[in-house]
Amino acid sequence: MEAIEGVAIIILVIAIVILIYYYLMNSPETTSKLRGYIPKTADAHVNEILSNDSGYELAKADEVAPKESDSVGKRIKVKLSDIDMSGLNTDVFSKKIDSFLDEKSDQLIKDWCLATTEDLNELESKFTQTTGKVDTLEKSFDEFKKSSEEFQKVTEEKLDDLDKRIESLENK
Repeated sequence: MEAIEGVAIIILVIAIVILIYYYLMNSPETTSKLRGYIPKTADAHVNEILSNDSGYELAKADEVAPKESDSVGKRIKVKLSDIDMSGLNTDVFSKKIDSFLDEKSDQLIKDWCLATTEDLNELESKFTQTTGKVDTLEKSFDEFKKSSEEFQKVTEEKLDDLDKRIESLENK
């Protein structure tokens, strides 16, 4: 069960990352702020990703080599407090995730062979029935055992009586 939970968490994290990515790419305010945070030493494909419509230019080859004294933190200069979070509505985001899970929940349950509360209730009732039947069988077995012991005693007595009669006949 732990592996399934891990896979489910990974899928949810990937879905959240994809939704955040699409939100950031479709929000012009956030895109313009991201351009300001990306260093000139960034990958050559950044302009393609952030759509080439701004005055942002990549650094020249001689500017790309960072100074040894510059730290990664100084080159990136990203602060979470500087990112505008007013446009990010977590309620809408949560509703989208909930609606996606509601749409796909039956398929996920079927594909991953997950148990629902209905399944658990059904299993619990079957367990209760089985427990009752086992108790009844145990009582019946105990009764049979008692009657069997009595039968064995009676049979042994009869056999002893027959042995005595056979011995008395042999001795005559």
